[in-house]
Amino acid sequence: MAGNKNSGRRAYAPDDEERRKVRVLKAGGMSDDAVATALGISAPTLRKHFSHELDVGTAKTRAELLLALHQSAMAGNVSAQKKALELVTASAAGERLKDRETAPAASAATPASALKRGKKEIQKQAAEEVAEGGKFAPPPGPRLVHSK
Repeated sequence: MAGNKNSGRRAYAPDDEERRKVRVLKAGGMSDDAVATALGISAPTLRKHFSHELDVGTAKTRAELLLALHQSAMAGNVSAQKKALELVTASAAGERLKDRETAPAASAATPASALKRGKKEIQKQAAEEVAEGGKFAPPPGPRLVHSK
């Protein structure tokens, strides 16, 4: 029966449970192909119907988990408190690392004498000063007579 409205496959219509699964699986690090296989759909269908979940699903899931962890920690769960403290410490360390990466550009404007030097830099500078004509500088080489 060609041309019948009821022939062919029905259009895919995702439900809320499938949307939640996509967010969780994507947040877990699964590829789009793996998520599509887990749901029993093709990758193009996944991208067509779940594009929003694929784009922001990881951030939403992480936020929900952090809020649940915080709630549990505030309720007195010691394990949750330790994990929350660990995450906060790691986040602060990451921010300090970013600050260090941007600091060399700022410190380039400061004079070299203002920077703290290590032992090797001090020894190298002392050796260069000796070579410039100090008491222990090597004697100059012999003069060569050049006649024309």
